[in-house]
Amino acid sequence: MLHCHGGYFYVGQTDELEHRIAQHKKGLIAGFTADHQPVEHVWSQDFPTREEAKAAERQIKGWSRAKKLALIRGDWGRISVLAKKKDGPSTSSGWSGEGERSASSSPLTPKSVYAELVEALPFSLQPHPQTPSSRVQAVTANLRITDGLAWLTFEVANAADLNLPPSIPSERTDGLWQTTCFELFVAEKSESYREFNFSPSTAWAAYRFEGYRSGMKALPLHSRPDISAIVSDQAFTLIVAIDARLLPQGARFALSAVIEERDGTKSYWALAHPPGAPDFHHPTCFAATLPAPSNT
Repeated sequence: MLHCHGGYFYVGQTDELEHRIAQHKKGLIAGFTADHQPVEHVWSQDFPTREEAKAAERQIKGWSRAKKLALIRGDWGRISVLAKKKDGPSTSSGWSGEGERSASSSPLTPKSVYAELVEALPFSLQPHPQTPSSRVQAVTANLRITDGLAWLTFEVANAADLNLPPSIPSERTDGLWQTTCFELFVAEKSESYREFNFSPSTAWAAYRFEGYRSGMKALPLHSRPDISAIVSDQAFTLIVAIDARLLPQGARFALSAVIEERDGTKSYWALAHPPGAPDFHHPTCFAATLPAPSNT
C-alpha cells in the first residue's frame, strides 16, 4: 500500500516489491501514482501464492479509509470493529493479520483502485509574513466529509528538517501548539467557536470558546480523533478522522498549522491572516465554509 500526495492510498501486488516501489516513487508507472507524487510505501505483506496476494489486494481496495489506516497501524481490533459497524460480519473476510484466509470467508468483489477517491476540498495554507519558514516550502490541507466522519489531511512539503514531537498515547493534551501542530477552528452560530489541535505525536485537544479568546472550556468528545502520521524527506502527512457531527454543515471554519523546524524556526500557516502578529483565533482566519456530507 502506498500513501500518495493528497492523502490517497494506492493498493497493488507485485513479485518484486522493492523494484516496484522504486518505480512508483520515481513516477515511472503511468497512472495514478505518477499523477500523485510523492508517494510513500506504508504497508506490505508476503503471501504464499499469487492468487492469495491478488485476493488480499481486491479485499483491501474495498476497505474504507479508516480500515486502511488501522491496517497500517496493525490495529486488528479496530478493523474488526469497523467491519461490524459498517458492513456486517460478512465483509470482515476472515483474512487474518497473518495472511491466512478462512474457508468461511465471503467472496471478494474486485474494486478499482480509484474507489477510495472521494472529492475533497483542497486548501493552501499561507505563511504569516512576519514568520517565514526556514526550509518548509508549502503546507496544504484537504477536507472530506463522508460516512459520518470528517477527514482532514495536512501535508508539509520539503519536511526533512521538520521538528516532530515524539509519539505518545493518543489522549487529550494541552499546549500542543508550542511545537509542530495542526489545527481546525469551527465557528458556531453566535460568537462562540470550537478549536481542535492535532499533534504528530497523536495527542489531541478540543476546546470551546464563548467569544474571541474568551470563555475557554474543554470540549467533550464522544470518541477521540483518529490520528496517523506518515513521514518522509519529501513530505510529512498527518491524517485525522473525527466525528462529522462536531462540524455542523455550513459553518465557517479555519485551518492552520504551527510548523517548527530543527533550527528553531517557527512559522505560522493559515487560510488567511489578520494584520499584526499571527492569531489563528481572529475572525479573518475563518475563511472557508464546510461542505455538505458526501454519500459517495
